[in-house]
Amino acid sequence: MLRLRHLLMVVLFALVATIPFSVSAQEPSIADRLRALTHEADEGAEAAKRGDVAAMQHAFDEAHKGWGVFENQLRDRDSAGYNAIEQAFDTLKEHLAAQPVDAAATGLAFQQLDQALDQTIARIADGTASAAPPSSPAMVLELLGTASQALASGDTTLALQRAETAQIAWPSIEGTIATKSQADYHAIEDDFSVAIAALKATPADQAKASAALKRLHGMLAPYVEAQTYSMFDVAAILLREGLEALLVIVALLSFLRRSGNSDKRAWIWGGGIVGVLASIAVAFMLQAIFSSASAGQNRELIEGVTGLVAAAMLFYVSYWLHSNASLHAWKRFIDERTTQALARGSMIGLALLAFLAVFREGAETVVFYLGMAPSISSSDLVAGIGIGAVALTIAAVLMLVAGVKLPLRLFFRVAALLVYYLGFKFVGTGIHSLQVAGVLPTSPIEMPAIPQIGIFPTWESLLPQIVLIATAVIIFLYLRSQERKLRSPSMAAG
Repeated sequence: MLRLRHLLMVVLFALVATIPFSVSAQEPSIADRLRALTHEADEGAEAAKRGDVAAMQHAFDEAHKGWGVFENQLRDRDSAGYNAIEQAFDTLKEHLAAQPVDAAATGLAFQQLDQALDQTIARIADGTASAAPPSSPAMVLELLGTASQALASGDTTLALQRAETAQIAWPSIEGTIATKSQADYHAIEDDFSVAIAALKATPADQAKASAALKRLHGMLAPYVEAQTYSMFDVAAILLREGLEALLVIVALLSFLRRSGNSDKRAWIWGGGIVGVLASIAVAFMLQAIFSSASAGQNRELIEGVTGLVAAAMLFYVSYWLHSNASLHAWKRFIDERTTQALARGSMIGLALLAFLAVFREGAETVVFYLGMAPSISSSDLVAGIGIGAVALTIAAVLMLVAGVKLPLRLFFRVAALLVYYLGFKFVGTGIHSLQVAGVLPTSPIEMPAIPQIGIFPTWESLLPQIVLIATAVIIFLYLRSQERKLRSPSMAAG
């Protein structure tokens, strides 16, 4: 039985091993695919000589269909050839869409396609084909800006040079644009061809080229990474979360001192230290998960989900802070839990209380930073963490060593407002990321985007923020009325 199983495994392995070989043996090379397109280009040129529009259109459709099968492979291998072939297809498409079709001009366009294909095949054969170096939307945008400036000053040669350089860089970023907006992707490709064709014309069509460059600039600008969050936001998160954990530790130590159990402080510190270590472990774990999953559309999806989860956590924390905004409520909150732990006589309970206080704040901080990270520069993120850590250390020394007491009422009020403000931003940026990923629909509004506070010009992102503001006002009025009711009996008694 064992030998039979081994034999079956060997046969299965042999069959599987032959699959890639058989597929690769039948798979045409890029050069073979390019040669097949030259046949269609020749057919189109012959049809143009006869003035047969239907045959010209058929040749174009067949060539374009074949091109779509392997264009991404060629883009990664020879960006110059990719751009030349794309431009030739765009020129053909424009001529065939004209009414009536100019057979002579269309024939020249088929010849242009044939020439671009032959040159690409030659580069692949002699080993001079090369992909475009890595680029970014910002770099392409800068090249287009210099092209527009050169064109405005009448230097069409420099404008053409910069526009062609931008087009060569385009393949390295087009995948990013395509995952976010297929409409923008196709429109950008079309306008690259329009701008370069207009600049190559004799004489150059400056008005047409300028309009195309302007449209390209407008479409690419939103894809330049905007910094939504600031160092202040990063530092505020760490300081607020750290202070809340610190308040719990200080309150626990104070209760032990008042109840004559100062000798049990080590349990509090031990639980707090383990909470910090556990938070760091969670940070590394989640970062590893996010790094492996954050690619293309997945990245936007993860950013959106993380942002909305962080917002929900922040709003819960904000309400909790409002609920414990008085010194009496805060002391009752701590005393009840510490008394329960001491009553059970379990020091592990005290350590667990300290651990949960620190770990909860640490885990929340990790989630918040993961939501912020894609929309802030690394230097600002690190600087914000550093500023928050220094401020938190100073606060810890003042509270634990100098015995300074934090004005709890003011702290909770300010912290609640800060948390609500950050939650407002997380909702806007989270929904925006899901829209970019194509998960949520987009209904534009005629208004400017303000990414610094998480406002984007779509109804889907703005309406929830309006609801949040209205909810915040209602909660504030409700809590204020409750405070007045609590004060009324004491004032009457006084």
